[in-house]
Amino acid sequence: MFDMAETLERLQNDRQFLATVLLTMFFLAIFPAYFAMGGSGEDGSLSAVADYKVEGELEYIELDNATEYIFDGETLELSFTTEVLDDASSRNIVGVEVSMSYSEDESNSGGPTCAGPLGGQSAADTISATATHDSYNGSADGQNSGGSGAHTAEVIWYNSSLLGTTVSGLSKSEIIDQLDSKGAGEGEYLVEISVDAENGNAPGIGCQRSDDGEEVTYSVRLIVLDNYTISTELETETGEEV
Repeated sequence: MFDMAETLERLQNDRQFLATVLLTMFFLAIFPAYFAMGGSGEDGSLSAVADYKVEGELEYIELDNATEYIFDGETLELSFTTEVLDDASSRNIVGVEVSMSYSEDESNSGGPTCAGPLGGQSAADTISATATHDSYNGSADGQNSGGSGAHTAEVIWYNSSLLGTTVSGLSKSEIIDQLDSKGAGEGEYLVEISVDAENGNAPGIGCQRSDDGEEVTYSVRLIVLDNYTISTELETETGEEV
C-alpha cells in the first residue's frame, strides 16, 4: 500500500530517490510535447498540400562543342558518358540539349549559262538531330532555307512546366518528385546528327546545281537543376535542402 508519509520522508532524506522522482516527472512531461512536435515537423511540412511558388535556375554542363562536315544522307554519331564528370552523382541532371547552326553549301556548275539569275537558287536542306539517354529520347529538325539556319533538340525527364509558376493541389514532396531526377541523368548519351541535302533548280541551259552536304556546328550540353525553391508566404525550402 502506498504510504504518503513514508514517501515524503524519503524525498527529504534520500537524494538519489528524489533525483529519480524528478527525472521521471520530467520525462512524463516532455514526451507528449516531443511527439506532438514530431507530428508537425519536416515530414508533415513536406506532405502538406498548399499553394507553392516554384522557382529555379537551370545550369548547363558542356560535353562537346565542334564543327563537322556531314555529307548528304549520312549521320554523325556521338556518344558521351557522365563518368567523365567528377560530381555527376551529386548533380540533379534533368536533360540534355543539342544545339546546331549551319549554312548552305550548294553551288552551281559555273560558266556563262549559270551567270546571274540563270544560276538558280539553293534549295532548303534538312538537318536532323536526335538525343537519347536510356529510355528517354528527343528529336528536332531544322532547315537552312537556302541560306543559314539553327535549331535545338532537347530531351528532359523533369516537369519543366512547374518552374516559374504557383502550383496548387500538390504537396511539397510531390513537387520535389517531379523536379528531382534521382540519378536518372547518370550514364550514357547518344547524339545523332544527319543531313538531307536538296539541289535547287537552275534555268540556264546546261547549268547544274549540286549540294554534297552541310557544315554543322554543334554543342552538346547536360541540363542541370540543382537550385530551385518551393515556397509559401511563410517559408522557403531549397532544392539542396530537401
